[in-house]
Amino acid sequence: MNWHYAINGQQFGPVDAVEFSRKVADGIVTPDTLVWREGMAGWQAWREVAGAAGSGLPGNMPPLPDSGMPVAAGDGSPVAFKFSGTWEGYFGVWIVNVLLTIVTFGIYAAWAKVRKKRYFYAHTTFAGHAFEYLADPKKILIGNIIVAVLFVLYSASGAISPLVQIPMMLVVAALVPWFIVRSFLFNARNSAWRGLRFGFHGRYWGAVRVHMLLPFLVPFTLGFILPYVLKEKRRWMAENHRFGTAPFAFGGTTGDLFKIYLKGLLFFLPIIAGYIFFIVTIAMSGMHGGGRVEPGDIPAEMTIAPILFLMGFPLAYVGTIFMRARLFSYYWSSTRLGPHSFRASMRARDLLGLQLLNSLVVAVTFGLMWPWAAVRTVKFQLDSIDVVPGGSLDTFVAGAQPPVSAIGEAAGDFLDFELGFGL
Repeated sequence: MNWHYAINGQQFGPVDAVEFSRKVADGIVTPDTLVWREGMAGWQAWREVAGAAGSGLPGNMPPLPDSGMPVAAGDGSPVAFKFSGTWEGYFGVWIVNVLLTIVTFGIYAAWAKVRKKRYFYAHTTFAGHAFEYLADPKKILIGNIIVAVLFVLYSASGAISPLVQIPMMLVVAALVPWFIVRSFLFNARNSAWRGLRFGFHGRYWGAVRVHMLLPFLVPFTLGFILPYVLKEKRRWMAENHRFGTAPFAFGGTTGDLFKIYLKGLLFFLPIIAGYIFFIVTIAMSGMHGGGRVEPGDIPAEMTIAPILFLMGFPLAYVGTIFMRARLFSYYWSSTRLGPHSFRASMRARDLLGLQLLNSLVVAVTFGLMWPWAAVRTVKFQLDSIDVVPGGSLDTFVAGAQPPVSAIGEAAGDFLDFELGFGL
């Protein structure tokens, strides 16, 4: 029995039952995808067909993600994300991705990226509805080819002459903000929930400001401007995203980020002290030796610096985890989508335990348990976020629907491809 399915108004099929089962497993057909087969009166959402008695589904059809959670009515109760993926399920996707990417010399990386994202999106539900990743792998391949060509040209220019490589380096640097904008735009446009796509409207010069000009000032201010730079980068990213026609907003302040970094800085004090002690000791040795420092002139106190470094690196790692957890919670708790707000709470000790165990298991299995670590990480992050609705999600989604002309304009963008590699 053949099946037809529709994604964003485009019809696909017919496909047989086995192929249809594979598309459900890969997340191409989600619970909200419209499907039809001979004998049905009209198109229906896949969840309705799969739940209907005597629907004629093949026996090996995988179960749908949990969808029993009602859509929030706006009573202010937090709504959690749910992740139903398993490491065993993702391992099958991952190992095929790795092997095919190797044997195709990287060409399959585009398809691997889509399969990976579709697996995680399809197994992530919010208010009973799964997310969708709708990207065309061929468009990702185009971006990969562009990046590969630029890399080859840059490398070749260095072999020719530094006078040729310097202009090439400037061209690549000028393209980086465009790469960033294209990546955000592509991933937003190809992400959807309840059939409604996300969007991004950031511009080139905004990316230049937050990703190049402001970071350039960090060393000249001894790092004091870093919280402001990170706040501006997050604000640019959040406020240029939208869900349908509903914009995201970011209300974080530089002062709050500065407090997080001051607390995180405490973990790095041994390394900072060791560095200062090393510089001062060398300087004093040079002064006592008439400006020259011989190996035998280095005082015994110099051994304190390596000890401080040795003690400081584990503490600095903990400090990095501390700041990651605090920034995750702060960024999401400061973000809104229309009338809805996010509530995030990630504890640093939980993240530390996750990272240490993941690293240990991946190391002792020589990387084979990487899917296990990836699934644990995604689940941990999603469990750390809730949405506090400011009204009915049904009403919100209906109001966020863009006009038909806007949908056609987005879908027909000639430059709709992603720049960059990665699985």
